[in-house]
Amino acid sequence: MRNTLRTLAIALAAAWVYSPCLRGTWLWDDDLEISRNLVLRAPGGWWEPWVHPQGMDYFPLKSSLQWLEWHFWGADPLGYHVVNLGLHVMSALLIWRLLHLLGVRAAFLGGLLFAVHPLAVESVAWISEFKNTASLPPLLLACTAYVEFDRSGSRGAKVRALLWFAAALACKTSAVMLPFVLLLFSWWRRGRIRRRDVRASAPFFAVALAMGAATVWFQSTRAIGIAGTPQGLGARLAQAGWSVVSYARMCLWPAGLSPVYPPSPGSWAIAPWLGIGAILGVFWLRRNGWGRHALLGSGWFLLNLVPVLGIIPMSYLRVAPRADHFAYLPLVGWVGLAAAGFGAVLEAWERRMGQGRLARLPFAICAAAAVGAMALGARAYAAAFRGEKALWTYAVERNPGAWLARNNLGKVFLQEGRPAEAAEQFRDAVRTQPDSPEAHANLGNALEALGRVDEARREFAAALGIDPGFAGGHYDLGLSLLRSGRPGEAAGEFRAAARLDPWHAAARNSLGLALARLGRPSEATEEYRLALKLNPDLPEAHLNLGNELFRLDRLDEAVGEYREALRLYPGYSGAHANLGQALAKLGRQEEAETEFEAARSSANH
Repeated sequence: MRNTLRTLAIALAAAWVYSPCLRGTWLWDDDLEISRNLVLRAPGGWWEPWVHPQGMDYFPLKSSLQWLEWHFWGADPLGYHVVNLGLHVMSALLIWRLLHLLGVRAAFLGGLLFAVHPLAVESVAWISEFKNTASLPPLLLACTAYVEFDRSGSRGAKVRALLWFAAALACKTSAVMLPFVLLLFSWWRRGRIRRRDVRASAPFFAVALAMGAATVWFQSTRAIGIAGTPQGLGARLAQAGWSVVSYARMCLWPAGLSPVYPPSPGSWAIAPWLGIGAILGVFWLRRNGWGRHALLGSGWFLLNLVPVLGIIPMSYLRVAPRADHFAYLPLVGWVGLAAAGFGAVLEAWERRMGQGRLARLPFAICAAAAVGAMALGARAYAAAFRGEKALWTYAVERNPGAWLARNNLGKVFLQEGRPAEAAEQFRDAVRTQPDSPEAHANLGNALEALGRVDEARREFAAALGIDPGFAGGHYDLGLSLLRSGRPGEAAGEFRAAARLDPWHAAARNSLGLALARLGRPSEATEEYRLALKLNPDLPEAHLNLGNELFRLDRLDEAVGEYREALRLYPGYSGAHANLGQALAKLGRQEEAETEFEAARSSANH
């Protein structure tokens, strides 16, 4: 009964913390992961990531699970948020279980701290970080099975540990450091690493090496190959040291968290490494006592940071030197240290003051205060992830020099019809990151909306000068040319965008518009159908296809396309008006008048 209540406490605490973002919308790269990911719609999308991976990483199990989610939830973000939260709660419960197996007295506190820690918010509240929440439960199950194997010698437990580890890696390869953690665990238990411990860990090293090599290859050829290699080795090592210090501080005192962080100071580059070495040295000198436990917890923390510090080049380093979601797995070591330390101090207090409830009361109050403070901070931070505007406004307030936050906030302003404010954000982004083709193209869109067409074209040219393979730049330039009455040139840009990004449904739709204006209706219709094959939820393509069918006097089919456009976008005034014309031509005057009235109402709003 007591454990049941504790389980409910962890689940309810986590649900309360994340309730502000459960109804949140898609954020930043969520569309690439989910809403625009055509693999998820394909009948064979559950196995294609294993044999035909198309992304910048090889996380096939994560992709298969996302395929399953899509077939449950479709384009509704709520289901994805609930799954992320459920996996997070599962990890908190497994941390409690693992710490209990390791003999940590306050194991429950460790699980509860993990459930409400603000540093976990980005991984849980951001749908794209499903790879984090999906990879941690199997990794913890692998650890639990290995502890069982180490104690009993059960071959079945070892096999389970290896399979769970492979599953964790197939969700996200940042779990690759587990074999080193297992050797550290062997030392922690016996004070030395035996030959049989090395043999037992060998299969784990083999699996880790294979998946780690795949990740390095994908990053170097698909991610960094596009984004450019970030910094040199010396600069990355210096930044990594400060990142370790920052992550440790955020675990202990999670204030000032942000979706995008500024670079750490470049001076005193060796200082953080000297400090880390000194702390580990103190733990080593105390290895026959509390230092042994401190080395296990800090070892988990440090080892699991290694893959995400940027020492091995990572494309994300173009955005920021560190991120909260990189600390999700290392955080386990920190909450384990906190729980073990709390339990050890409580035990020493009880030896001195007795074991009554009254003696433990100050500790219960302190633990409740710490958990409460963490939960309040995490809930406030989770609210920033409820939508794009809230997130990027928060990010700009915390880090005004973050080009990505400026760029994304500018896109929000542009969608809201505030091009002048959008242009201001994009200019700041370009000043901070002049080699970002996306920032230049977005500035061009804002300038175009302000009627400054020549300036806009210069920005589109700058974007394509930086990266001629940037599909978005070709698409934006094509739209500008199309608006200027140059459909032939626009068609060329749309074709380039569709060639560079075969999933770019909007480019196919716009190519159809350009071809229609060039007097090539059959080709235009084909492009609209291609756009809808890529994205059946594109209302503009349904409208445009309906218009072509209307011109061909295929009125019933045209009505069907207009109605589909309105199902996807009920306030689409153009679709209401065109549907009214089609219905009037079919002699259904009363229905037509209803649609004309709806068109006028939508246009006024």
